[in-house]
Formats: sequence, C-alpha cells, structure tokens
Amino acid sequence: MGEQKGTSKNSLTLVFRLCGACCVFMRNIVQCVSVKCPLTKRNFPMKRRDFLAAGSAGLAALTTATAVRAADEPAKQEYIEVRKYTVKDADKRMQFVEILDKALIPALGRQGLQPVGVFVPLEKEEKYALNVFVVIPHQTMRTVINTNSKLLADADYRKDAAPIFETTSKNPVYTDCETWLLRGFPTAPTVEVPALGADRVFQLRLYRSFNIERNAAKIRMFDKGGELPLFREVGLNPIFFGNILAGTRMPAFLYMIGCPSLEKHDEVWKTFVAHPKWKAMKDLPEYKDTATDIDYVILRPSPGSQI
Repeated sequence: MGEQKGTSKNSLTLVFRLCGACCVFMRNIVQCVSVKCPLTKRNFPMKRRDFLAAGSAGLAALTTATAVRAADEPAKQEYIEVRKYTVKDADKRMQFVEILDKALIPALGRQGLQPVGVFVPLEKEEKYALNVFVVIPHQTMRTVINTNSKLLADADYRKDAAPIFETTSKNPVYTDCETWLLRGFPTAPTVEVPALGADRVFQLRLYRSFNIERNAAKIRMFDKGGELPLFREVGLNPIFFGNILAGTRMPAFLYMIGCPSLEKHDEVWKTFVAHPKWKAMKDLPEYKDTATDIDYVILRPSPGSQI
C-alpha cells in the first residue's frame, strides 16, 4: 500500500512538472526564443511573426469552419426568397406559369424546398399585370446560395423547363427577375399554409421606411406591439412576414396574408381598420413616421401552387 501511495505521489509530481514545463514552453515561443520541448527534448526555434502567422491561420480556419456550419444550420426564422418575374404579354405569362408549375415546383421539392408558392395578380391589378410572383422558403443559407446551380444540374428540370432554355434572347419566356431575400419575423418565423380553399386570394405588401430605425420600429409594432396577433384574430391569415435582407426599396419588409375569397379579404380588412386594438396602437408615438411608403398587390395562386 505504501509503495502505491508513493507511486501515485510521484505520478502527480511528474504531471505537475510537465504542465509547468509546457507553460514555459508556450511562453518562450511567444517570446521568440529557441526552446526545448519537455516531452521530446527537441529544439523548436520559432520567431514571433511565425507564431502569430500560425495563430492567424488557425483562427481563419476556425472562422471558415464556423461560417460553413452556420450556412448549413437550420434557421429558426426561415430565409424567404420572393421573386418577381416580368413577362412580355399575357400569353407569355400563361406559358411561364405552366413551366413553374410543371418544372420549378417539383425541382425545388427535390431540393427539399417547400411549400413553394406561384402567384399571378388579379385582373384588376393593372400595375402588375405582367408579373409572376414566386415564394421559396429556405431553412439554411446554403440552399439560398445553391438553388440555381442545383436547378441547372437537374436533368428533369432542364427537360421540363425546356422552353426557357431553348429560346433566344429575342423571344425570352420572361424578361426580368427581381428578387428579395427575407428573414422571417420571430413571431412568424416560417412560411405558413392555412386551409383557405379553392377561391383563396393573397395580398403581398411591402412597407418601406425612410431609415433602418423606423423600419425596425414598424417590425416591432407587428412582432411585439400586437399588430400581427390582431391580423390572426380578425382573419388576415399570415403566410409570411420577413425583413428584407437584400433586394430593392430598402429598408423595408414584405409580408403576405391570405383569405378564403376576395369578398372575405375586403371584409376582414374593414374589421381590422375599425378594431379598437388597431386604433389604440396606430397613433402610439413609438410607431410614428414608420412605413411611409406602402405598396401592395392582390394575387391568386397558380393551379400548381403549394400555397
């Protein structure tokens, strides 16, 4: 027993000596001297700049690895891509919607991206008559980055969307595509698909403020001030709410609400505007001078839309 105690004591002494020697070893590296490793007894000359370069390289590698993990990590608040396509005329719009339904929605599904929404404006929306809107939810930034490259590598998509690729610049299926990248609100973090029926309509709204602080204030009004819960209460069903991270007309956010019919849409908006909760919050000083530029369009889904 005495020999075992002595052995344990000697082992602990050795461990402490090695730890102390390693500390001195690392200190001397920083002090730019040639040192002897306490374990191998070999000399390791190292200049301070070499040590710092090695440290910087390690930090860079760590940062890169962290960024890669962040790009792959599913987000609690989805990234939402909203595309606004422009076509030349009504015939092209019909052709393009058919391609989106037949080719794009299934191809994005193969990438794990759903629900995908495809929308066209109601007939009365003359300003947007030649536009088609597409909504794509993303759980990671990597899918945002890789979506188009994966589409090009998808043989079935290339076949089903052949009219897009087989035409020329003189007769394109669509003439322009404008994209917004959004981050879902904390209280509406993902794209939602309420059961609204075959006659459902949607309203896409853009709220722009004149600076980022006022934009953040208007988002707080929805997120924490009670406006978004009031939407749900009166029947303005949220599809998504997202702050624009990249796109035009910033600082701003986009949101989409859905209703079972155009008549119901008009009815619930009147209910909202007359609601005591809205009247109480809309004139609060903390929300003054927000959303000074509002744009919206009423939409109907394509036959193949998943929203």
